[in-house]
Amino acid sequence: MNFFKRKYYRFLVNYLEKREADDVKYLKILYYLKNERELNLENPKEFTEKIQWLKLYKYTEQYKEYADKYAVRQLVAEKAGDDILNELYGVYNSVEEIDIDTLPQQFVLKCTHASGTNIIVKDKSKLNWPKAKAKLQQWMQLNQYYKNREKVYKDITPRIIAEKYLSEADEDLLIDYKFYCFNGVPHYVLVKLTENGDEKKCYYTMDWQKVHPEKEPRNFLKRDMPKPENFDEMVRIAKILSEGFIFIRVDLYSLQGKIYFGELTFFPTGGIKRIAVEWMNEKLGDLIQLPA
Repeated sequence: MNFFKRKYYRFLVNYLEKREADDVKYLKILYYLKNERELNLENPKEFTEKIQWLKLYKYTEQYKEYADKYAVRQLVAEKAGDDILNELYGVYNSVEEIDIDTLPQQFVLKCTHASGTNIIVKDKSKLNWPKAKAKLQQWMQLNQYYKNREKVYKDITPRIIAEKYLSEADEDLLIDYKFYCFNGVPHYVLVKLTENGDEKKCYYTMDWQKVHPEKEPRNFLKRDMPKPENFDEMVRIAKILSEGFIFIRVDLYSLQGKIYFGELTFFPTGGIKRIAVEWMNEKLGDLIQLPA
């Protein structure tokens, strides 16, 4: 895509993002901008194309509890048990409700209605609370739906939760295992971690064979990762939580032999970014059987 065409498409995306524009039109423009190829919704074949279809016509507003970072806890507890949930310190309907003095020295504040809206507090004595409050106030006004037209976020009531800080993150030991599940069956797991401040990731099969892309992206995790000792239990939990869904990604952590629930994701990267391993775009697409 040449410079002027990219600039024009970016202008269209920025213009339409906060407006009640046609979702199909918006997504087709955004998809082309990100991938330099047309989004096929009439006869979708690739993974991201089918994810866009599910976003528009299947997993919409009525599935908001699965995207709500607070409401999903109850759903997870009912299906897989509350022992995989991180410790919860509080839930707040507004920033003003947060009593910072009652929280421990380390904690995490998360907005329940959006993605990437976290305040990580490793040492409360060093926290600039007025600055953090201003950021939370700004986030509370967000509607995550508009960015990638993910309708599961559209009607979520904005809230804030305070959770236990998992200190393993300080030592680059916090590994995210993201299970790609199709009709209750995990087929691949995306392993994601931070090394020396840089985010690295790669895919593994269910028999723990590393997937090597034809051309390694910059953030490819080159070193081999050991299979978690409790991997079979993680797979069992992923199966339980993904049962009944055409596709859903189940994110789990494994810390010192204990499994923690991360989140459920209907649309990885908003369904916008194609997978770096080229053959997986079609392979994962074949695993999604869209309803008639």
